[in-house]
Amino acid sequence: MNAIHSETSVRIWTELGEAGARRGAERGDTVIVIDALRASTTIPTALQAGATQVVPVLTVEQANAYLDDPTCVIAGERGGSKVAGFDFGNSPTEIWTHRRQIAQKTLVLTTSNGTRCTNAALAGSSAVLVGALVNASAVAKCGMSLAREQAGDITLVAAGLNEQPSDEDSFALGAIGRRLIDLGATPVTPIFRIKEASSLQLFLATQAAAHLIGLGYEQDVRFCAQIDLWNVVPIYQGVGFVKA
Repeated sequence: MNAIHSETSVRIWTELGEAGARRGAERGDTVIVIDALRASTTIPTALQAGATQVVPVLTVEQANAYLDDPTCVIAGERGGSKVAGFDFGNSPTEIWTHRRQIAQKTLVLTTSNGTRCTNAALAGSSAVLVGALVNASAVAKCGMSLAREQAGDITLVAAGLNEQPSDEDSFALGAIGRRLIDLGATPVTPIFRIKEASSLQLFLATQAAAHLIGLGYEQDVRFCAQIDLWNVVPIYQGVGFVKA
């Protein structure tokens, strides 16, 4: 199927959660994982901060294995809260504030949702990227370029929560999707236009934001609602994400 695609026939598939990431991988697509609050914002922020790579791991136990490695810093959350003993939570504002500590280090990251979707996308996809509002334009351009090189399609995976849609991931998917359409991609199902100026208002009103604000992470929510903050595109190579 992919071999007959022309340069202008890249299609956009939209999927949800871990199962959706697997479907995109099975098609051999370029998969863009979107977990806007907060993993897919934390990862490009860490690379912008100077991390050499971001290694996503599924469990706290896997992350703990890196605790004594002086070349690594460890970040992650469960239920939104920082894991005890880790250097950071899944917090882009923490990462950016402490960027000198992160520069030239490997960031090992485990999260409740985003890293699971990333792991599911790895088997079979032509490339796995991480996208959010903060790098929406950059990840769309990179994803389109890779899909054309591979004569394949793009799958946008909204991580959601417990395999259910979330407003913030749907909004970020819409922002990236519209940019892909402007670059010539064709959606398999409609991708509706969003009012990008309302990103902060929408993010602050989400269920995820209410939970994070209750934990003291309102600044993270505000950070994640910024559009095109970074020109960094994380791409999975080897054991982790590096700058594309």
